[in-house]
Amino acid sequence: MIVFDKVTKHYGSHKALDDVSFSIRPREFVILVGPSGAGKTTLIKLLLCEEKPTFGRITIDDKDIHLLKDRYIPYYRRQIGVVFQDFKLLPNQTVAENVAFAMEVSGKPDNEITKEVMKILELVGLKDKASNFPRELSGGEIQRVAIARALVFQPKFLIADEPTGNLDPVTAWDITKLLLKINSLGTTVLLATHNREIVDNINKRVINMDKGRVVRDRRRGKYDYK
Repeated sequence: MIVFDKVTKHYGSHKALDDVSFSIRPREFVILVGPSGAGKTTLIKLLLCEEKPTFGRITIDDKDIHLLKDRYIPYYRRQIGVVFQDFKLLPNQTVAENVAFAMEVSGKPDNEITKEVMKILELVGLKDKASNFPRELSGGEIQRVAIARALVFQPKFLIADEPTGNLDPVTAWDITKLLLKINSLGTTVLLATHNREIVDNINKRVINMDKGRVVRDRRRGKYDYK
């Protein structure tokens, strides 16, 4: 269970988040929407322990994540998969090498890495592209690699921050279906998006933010901010 409890975040005189409270249950699929400057990026940074709240608490499984000592934060982040709009792949490494990179840094043995990478690539539909480089892939395939890389530590929680922002509508829908599949296998998903069609069609919980506050939270929501 992820809980935001009266979370406020100041940057100088600017209040990026203002008394934000909500919870996300295990295995839930939640969509975060709102105009630019609504506080979505700040909220994600707080979840990743890149920032700390000015007031309030964020807990995961009843543990305040911002009380973690600095040396434990990398281990905490391995529990969270993150997918960005701009992919952040290594251009001179193959698909398999991009997915394996984080596991290699963590010191896992090579035979375990190879087995896990191929299993994840099969999940995202890219097993036959393992030896390709990013420049040889379509935009949708590149985003699938980014999703595969986010899954290497089998996270309980996946954050997808505008993952379809650079994709055409058909490919964006394919990526959304993949996120729904991952959610159906037991991973909690938080999707931040401006894509109205996706939000309106997948019929999941929608949290609407505006000016640093949660203004609506609907179990079966629509893209309804102005």
